[in-house]
Amino acid sequence: MHHSLRLIAALALLLPLAAQAATRVDERAPLGAGGRVEVSNIAGKVSVRGWDRNEVALTGSMADGLTLKQDRSANRVRWEVVYPRGRSNGGATLELRVPRAVEVQLGTVSADIDVADVDLRRLQANAVSGGISAAGRSGETALTTVSGGIRSQVQTPRLDLRAVSGGIQAGGGASGEVALETVSGSIKVDAGRVQRLSAEAVSGSLTVAAAGLAPGGKVTLQTVSGSIGLQLPRSVSAQLSVKTFSGDIQSDSGTVERPRYGPGRSLDAKLGGGDGDIAINAHSGSVRVGLGGR
Repeated sequence: MHHSLRLIAALALLLPLAAQAATRVDERAPLGAGGRVEVSNIAGKVSVRGWDRNEVALTGSMADGLTLKQDRSANRVRWEVVYPRGRSNGGATLELRVPRAVEVQLGTVSADIDVADVDLRRLQANAVSGGISAAGRSGETALTTVSGGIRSQVQTPRLDLRAVSGGIQAGGGASGEVALETVSGSIKVDAGRVQRLSAEAVSGSLTVAAAGLAPGGKVTLQTVSGSIGLQLPRSVSAQLSVKTFSGDIQSDSGTVERPRYGPGRSLDAKLGGGDGDIAINAHSGSVRVGLGGR
């Protein structure tokens, strides 16, 4: 019993030390529309939220031993969490508040990135093993991760999402130009009216829907061993071309052709006036094209 009491007393003494081991972060800098803010952090988390002030603020906490480096010029602010060489006994949990119409650039290794309630000129986020979640509005959006997943609900006319072994999900008003790419993850996108939409996976499946195709618009979908599903409104105007090597093709329009000898299936159909182009290529996966709904 005495041992237990001594242990509890020792822990009580250590707790304040543990609490002091974290360094508080509270940094501010003026930044107006058109400016750029950059944050770099290896481990932990980086959150970004918008506000109506003409300044940026970085708050949160860092593990003991980490330092924050700031670079500033007239219309650019950069913060980097510096980790001691050869050791990392914890990371940094940071929240960045940003004004409207600025450019935000984020870089992490294993730290997750979470962006919401923003109205930006441009958003760029790169992670290695961390996941990326983004929502709000941005004139241009580019999100990249190696082994983490990406979830985008950003309302944006230019969206570029790239992952290696992570899955990609996109919705929330992505329109205009949309490009999605992953190697071993799957892609799921529900887009608005698109001018160009390309989605490519090696071993993952593609599930793609678009509210419309602009005149002369182009959709390109490609996978090696995954299946592809495309959903478009009945009013779409495009030339549809589908090819598979060993997978089935199902479509609400057109007739599936099979060669007399050897593998492969294809389908060519004119949808509406045939203005745009839709090209779908699956090697060993099946393809389903649905027209209608919206």
